[in-house]
Amino acid sequence: MKKALLLVVLVNMTIGISSAQNVADSLRIRQLEKEIEVLKNFNESLSDNLDITKKALNNLINDKNITDETRWISLKSSIIHSTQIYKKLSDDIINLKSRMTDQDYQGFINSLGSIEGGPLGFSLEEVIMDSAKKIGIFETKTKMDRFLEITNSIVSSPLTSGVPFVSQAFFASNSLINVAYSSMLGEKKPDFQKLGKFEGELNKYLVYFSALDKANAINQSSNSDRVVLLENLQLELLAKLKRDSAKLGFSVPDRASNETLDIYFNRVLGRFSNEYVTQYLAQIESKYRNGGQVNYASLIQNESELKNYSNQVNGTVELAKKFILYYDNFFELADNYHIKVLEALELAHQNNIIQPKKGNNVAPETPLQVYEKITNNLKDKKMTRDNGIKASINIADLRQKIEKVDEFRFL
Repeated sequence: MKKALLLVVLVNMTIGISSAQNVADSLRIRQLEKEIEVLKNFNESLSDNLDITKKALNNLINDKNITDETRWISLKSSIIHSTQIYKKLSDDIINLKSRMTDQDYQGFINSLGSIEGGPLGFSLEEVIMDSAKKIGIFETKTKMDRFLEITNSIVSSPLTSGVPFVSQAFFASNSLINVAYSSMLGEKKPDFQKLGKFEGELNKYLVYFSALDKANAINQSSNSDRVVLLENLQLELLAKLKRDSAKLGFSVPDRASNETLDIYFNRVLGRFSNEYVTQYLAQIESKYRNGGQVNYASLIQNESELKNYSNQVNGTVELAKKFILYYDNFFELADNYHIKVLEALELAHQNNIIQPKKGNNVAPETPLQVYEKITNNLKDKKMTRDNGIKASINIADLRQKIEKVDEFRFL
């Protein structure tokens, strides 16, 4: 009995010890798993740091691999490309200034404001006479004939032709309405309603002329402002050219008293050319050549003016970028002007003042056909003008020259 009891106790003790050992083993395993995870994260962090260090070392090695010869080639290229901007930018400024007013496009718009037989097909003098007769603003034929004579005199007067183009319509209309009022005051029973109707008839034409005149005035003002901006840009470019060219051994000549800014720029940049700069840099390089080898380290160290020039090329780039803004703004304003002119023509169409011209043995056009023909003609002339400017200035070439300077400046 005692032996059996002892056996039971021993078995229970073995089971207890085994269970305790299993619990301890489980806790140890979880602890080891945590330690492994910490080590894993540490290794990943270490690996990332090693990658960063490796990249930094590679960059440092690459930087060290840039030889003095490579630095000289970069410096020389930066100088050459930046000096090319001077000529390109000067030519583009002069070109845009000269094209502010296109004779064909602007001439056609001016013809739209003619009071005598313009593209819209009416003569203001005939409109005034026909309206006065139709409405019968005067009691007697004598006064009517006298009014028509005065109309002819005012319209054909040098005084009328001397005022701005579109304003002729207002000058002539206002003068004749004043004459009509004065004459009507002398009648026994003046009919001011007829005069009001006469004014209303003329107003349909004046509304059109007013819209066209406003568009022309805004365009003329903006053109003047843009010319001033471009000439100021030329002066900035000239001031920088005088400072920079001296670093390349070039002295900018004085401007003659009778020389325009455009002609002066052409003369200066005809001498400070790409050929001059290339030759000057070749001469600098030859000073450091000995036995067929160039001491590029001494060249870069001693020719500080060249490095100073290269460090200032950003100013030239900024002037070129400023011109690009002016160039883009030119087309924005030109588009707005074109829209305003089209709006004036739309008023003429809505007020039914467009009159088809009668041709010999040709079926007359309808007012709508005349209107569409004029607007299409206007759009074609603008497109021709715009394409001519874009082709002659080639703004993409200027952008490319800027990119070339930036490319070599940071090597």
